[in-house]
Amino acid sequence: RKARAPRPPPARGELRGAWHVHTTRSDGRGTLDEVVAAARDAGLQFVVVSDHEALAPEDEGWHDGVLVVEATETSTPFGHVVALGVPRALSPEERDSDPLRTIRALGGEAVIAHPFHPARPFTGWDRGPWRGLEIVSNDTSWGETLASNAWLRIARAVLTLPFDRAAAVLSLESDPRPELRRYDQEEGASRRADPRAPLRVLFCSADAHGYPSYRAAFEAFSMRVPITPTGAPSDARAVSAALLDGRATCVLDGRAAADDVRLSLTADGRGLELALDAPDLSRAEFTLFQDGTPVAVRTPAAREGAAVIPFACEGGERCAPGDYRVEATWGGLPWIFTNPIRIE
Repeated sequence: RKARAPRPPPARGELRGAWHVHTTRSDGRGTLDEVVAAARDAGLQFVVVSDHEALAPEDEGWHDGVLVVEATETSTPFGHVVALGVPRALSPEERDSDPLRTIRALGGEAVIAHPFHPARPFTGWDRGPWRGLEIVSNDTSWGETLASNAWLRIARAVLTLPFDRAAAVLSLESDPRPELRRYDQEEGASRRADPRAPLRVLFCSADAHGYPSYRAAFEAFSMRVPITPTGAPSDARAVSAALLDGRATCVLDGRAAADDVRLSLTADGRGLELALDAPDLSRAEFTLFQDGTPVAVRTPAAREGAAVIPFACEGGERCAPGDYRVEATWGGLPWIFTNPIRIE
């Protein structure tokens, strides 16, 4: 636990939260109040509750310092999707017929849940519009651990849990590269079909059911959104918008602390830069991807505090058109995933 960088409070103008959380309304272990308490203790400011085939709009808003955003997880014939921004859960007929288009027609957006889960993989890639993809999922990791009979890993996680909840969860995390490759393939196909189509977005999913605890899942990783809360119910809509429009970033907090992560194009258009605030970058490595292909790697000097990781475009010229995102590792293990930005 001492070897892990400390987890500071979130930066001003940023909220830290958990995407995809279940309560006793479906198959979760805890009530909404218990989820909120665990989120607060873990240093989160919001949770996106996504119970199966259930939606409780009356619960949306601030609860004891934690913002509850309501969504619903829908079981379709070709996999699970989380519907964000819908006014109600889908009916059985809607789930079985054309769920992705129904979600869009209701004013919401579909996020593909645990696409490569060994027991419940997603197979409906061409069955309708979807907005986001879970590239990290606790449910997938647990399913793969069980499917591979990795009892030694489970034993180590159980022994670690009393001392470092986040490390215990991350010790079971599966390799996200298959999900990232699928994301890049789907995004490339979408871009070729319609260059004006909005960028799809990435999510790290707690898929928290309360086993072994909500707090363990919440301390392992979080989604960050650049939102300054007002304390009003409208904050839930602002968080939803930031999650869906590509402003969110995924940080595996249990691996190392990082705040205020922003990927942007430089003012002269000849490079990109990743800004972040981290207590220590001594074991960090940053890789820039263009249209799914790695094009640059940076290993910064060890330092503390705010840092900017520069990526100059080829030949010092203006950056070529494409979709750019950054993946960071800490000690060779996944750490930060930015959403892509598009250069026309």
